[in-house]
Amino acid sequence: MEKTERTMTELEIAVNQRVGEWEVIQESGTTLKPLFGTGLTGMKNLGNSCYLNSVMQVLFTIPDFQSTYVSNIDKIIDEAPSDPTQDFKTQVAKLGYGLLSGDYSKPAPDPGDENGASEPRGDQIGIAPQMFKALVGRGHPEFSTNRQQDAQEFLLHFINMVERNCRSGPNPSEAFRFLVEEKIVCQQSQKAKYTQRVDYIVQLPVPMDQATNTEELQEAEHRREEGDSSAPTVRAQIPFSACMAALSEPEMLTDFWSSAVQAKTSATKTTRFASFPDHLVIQIKKFTFGLDWVPKKLDVSIDVPDTLDLSALRATGQQPGEELLPEVAPPPLMTPDVEVKAPVLDDSTVSQLCEMGFPLEACRKAVYYTGNTGIDAAMNWIMSHMDDPDFSAPLVLPGSSSGPGTTPTESLSEEHLATIVSMGFSRDQATKALRATSNVLDRAVDWIFSHLDDLESMDVSEGGRSAAESEGGRDPPPGPRVRDGPGKYELFAFISHMGTSTMCGHYVCHIKKDQQWVIFNDQKVCASEKPPKDLGYLYFYRRVAD
Repeated sequence: MEKTERTMTELEIAVNQRVGEWEVIQESGTTLKPLFGTGLTGMKNLGNSCYLNSVMQVLFTIPDFQSTYVSNIDKIIDEAPSDPTQDFKTQVAKLGYGLLSGDYSKPAPDPGDENGASEPRGDQIGIAPQMFKALVGRGHPEFSTNRQQDAQEFLLHFINMVERNCRSGPNPSEAFRFLVEEKIVCQQSQKAKYTQRVDYIVQLPVPMDQATNTEELQEAEHRREEGDSSAPTVRAQIPFSACMAALSEPEMLTDFWSSAVQAKTSATKTTRFASFPDHLVIQIKKFTFGLDWVPKKLDVSIDVPDTLDLSALRATGQQPGEELLPEVAPPPLMTPDVEVKAPVLDDSTVSQLCEMGFPLEACRKAVYYTGNTGIDAAMNWIMSHMDDPDFSAPLVLPGSSSGPGTTPTESLSEEHLATIVSMGFSRDQATKALRATSNVLDRAVDWIFSHLDDLESMDVSEGGRSAAESEGGRDPPPGPRVRDGPGKYELFAFISHMGTSTMCGHYVCHIKKDQQWVIFNDQKVCASEKPPKDLGYLYFYRRVAD
């Protein structure tokens, strides 16, 4: 039994609402035609592994992953180490071959049909990616378990592993990689600051106040509050254009430290694409937090288009006559005595965060990196950094002479530095990553991909550059390699989630193959009759040539 503040009627309505979602997304109301053949292979559910199944089905429809792993499978197998169960390329190639070859795309025998005379039910023999799941989840606090996970988080985790294992050869994750330009304009001086960061997924906000059926939603909510069990299920209808507008509109920053006025002031931040990837992934931010910080899922329907033109969102860079903010670091939040290891932090804010159950060091980091600006800013920092590998590691300050993560530059491994620089990062960024992870290469690579935003705003002194070099205005170091092209795309796949949170429920994916939509529901592979494109969670677009 579970204690709840909702009445039984409200609970029944919530369940019925989600049941409707399950039926629509899985297309339960129609008789689906089973499909078999190359590229139409199902995957067994190994216990809440549908998130992994859906992501890998989509990835192996992308030419980059097919050519890197499946086309070269003979070479990969020949060069495999003595224990191929622990070799990333071997296991990915084996999985890709299993999905694309069609060798396992055969009807599963019906245990109740001894003569084999009945029609195929859609279930396949399929493949069970046990070695692959064990390898990609090894050592991870979430993906090593049999619990349900977030498909978006797994996609980023897998891309991270691809990055680490393709340092000296073709890198299929480049298909998703793009540059984001952030422009911050100080409202007091009207001077601007430009930064660029690498990203792989566009996170699209859901402006609930832009619903086109507000009256129906209010009426249904009113009837539920009055205990009317016959109240219809009404899903918020959000225009896709409203989501794009929320993504592109300027964001107000109230506590921006302006180097032009040497004080905190307000500013606006505008985000644009500095490059357009070959394949664009859009995540609908359905999972959010309520006022009580309890995770919840927004029940929305969004008219996601089949074709997309993002050309208007391309970054333009510095404009003629526009002045840039001076490159002056903000005042440090610590005493000038380097022997004093503790920063000046708001103890009351740290205590409040600790009372919520967060680790002490994470709370101290949140207060430090938000500049003692209050509980709300610190909480937002915690929520956006909870998955960082060093989330609960001790806070290390710039300029500290000892402690974890403060290995002096002289003792950093040149081999490790060279490895990270070969991935497209600057030596300054590689140095910062190794310092933050006690000169451990694997941890440094994980750290650098989870701190891309922080690296773009590195202090000049932290990066190891002298003041003379900075004032000389040298060109910025080259970043990771990205592809670029027109911003026109067409939808070819989407992953849908059923359930109330990422920790429970079920995932399926729909993929467009030969102009026909196909639903992949673990071992069931069928022709889709009514693909629920308005209820997706992750959408995959590919570039359309002009």
